[in-house]
Parts: sequence; C-alpha cells; structure tokens
Amino acid sequence: MSLNELETNSDSGKRVAIITDTRVHIGPYVARELASLNHNLVIGTPAEGLAEELRGLGAEVAVVTGIEDLTQPDAVQKLIDTAQKEFGGFDAAFIRSGHHIQGDILHATAEDMQASYEGNCLSVVYALQALLPPLMNAGRGQIVINTSATGDKPKPTALAYSAMRAGANMVVRCAAMTAAPKGVCVNAIGTNFLNYSGFKESNGANDPKRLEEILKRIPLGRLGEASEAAHFAVSLLDGRNMYQAGNFFPISGGFNNAGIPLEYNS
Repeated sequence: MSLNELETNSDSGKRVAIITDTRVHIGPYVARELASLNHNLVIGTPAEGLAEELRGLGAEVAVVTGIEDLTQPDAVQKLIDTAQKEFGGFDAAFIRSGHHIQGDILHATAEDMQASYEGNCLSVVYALQALLPPLMNAGRGQIVINTSATGDKPKPTALAYSAMRAGANMVVRCAAMTAAPKGVCVNAIGTNFLNYSGFKESNGANDPKRLEEILKRIPLGRLGEASEAAHFAVSLLDGRNMYQAGNFFPISGGFNNAGIPLEYNS
C-alpha cells in the first residue's frame, strides 16, 4: 500500500494527525515525520518555528494553544474540534501527558498520589474518552499514548509516578479492547532515559559523574535520542500498521528487561 492510497477520515484528501505536545520530548519529531509522510497536522502549543517548518515539509498545520494541562477534561477535545473544523476529521493522535513526582513508599503523601493520578492516569482517560467516539464512528484510526517505561518496571523512588503510569498502561489496554472491533488501534509507548533537557535536568544528568551512573542502568549504555523514540511511535500512527492493539512498548534502551541495580533504590 502506498502512502497515497491510505484512506483518511478527513475531507482534506490527506491523513490528519493530532499531537498534543510539540514543544519538547518526542512530539516535535513525531510531527516532522508525519509531515514528511504526507499528513496534515493539528498540534498543541509548538516549539518556536516548528509550525513554519512543518508547513515547509508540505503539511497544512493548525495550531491550538492553551491545552498544556491535560487534566482538564476538554483539553484534547479542543484539538479534535479544530481537526473537524479545519480538515473535516482526523486519523491518528499522539498524546503525551505527565506529572513527575519523586518519593518512595515511606515518603509519598496523599497529595502526591492524587496529583499523580490526575496528571498521569486520569488525563489519559479524558483523552481517550474524547478521541475514541469519532474514530470508532469512522471505523478506523490510531492512537498512541506516551506513558513511561516506569509504568512497566517499578521506580521505587517515584512511587506515585510509577504506579499511576502503570494504571495508564492498563487504561490503554482496556480502551484498546473496546475500540479494536471498530477498527481503531490504541497502543502505549513508555519512554525513559531520553537525551533531552527535561530528563537530563530532572535526573542531574548534566553532571558527567551522575550521567555515568545513569548509563550503568541501561543495557545499551547510552541515552536514547528523541528522534529514535518518535520513529517508533510513527510506525503506530501513519496508517501502514493497523494490526497492533492494546500493547505497551517500552523505549528505554533495554532497561525494562534488565535487573534493577541495588543503587537504584538508594
């Protein structure tokens, strides 16, 4: 099947993808790849110059601002409404939420658990509740939820975050079973150890000695590039792979298949 033969739910003659976060992490790279693959885009508040770059790659781009907080029930709906207005529908969505909270079982508070629930799990429920009805009615579509590799392999020093990411992964699996009979593929990816400012700053990886310790936890022995993770996500979004449903894919350099070093609990 060629890219030009792919069916679309939109009126634009091209597939349309929604991406919530195109400021940091892998969202900008997902947007670039999809633009290069003949997609039009509806994107959340983008990095400076990104919308113009995407248009230069041939995409029509609609920008939606003020949706950074996905704990608001209508945040993703604003992107959907824009897709319907500008393109007459959409085919795929990449959703990234996240609220990082540190603290082990002895230090996690009720407030920590609630904030993590809202930011890391409930936000995914809201997103899927908005995205699934139009795609299921259309009879096809793809959704990728970006959670965390720590939702599959425990991070004891971030109990609330790890637990609620695990909950989000199960939300995705349950949602996928509801959506699959209608031709909609829902999957999750879980990133960790990516070479971008957010990870490096929050984990002290700008310090060479600290980075050396972090790399010992990763079987591949290096940080991953955001572009690498984006390339995998796009394989679940571009319409050419419609036979994956209800899966969680860790993107963490082998971390999820390695033993937890003793110092990880320190």
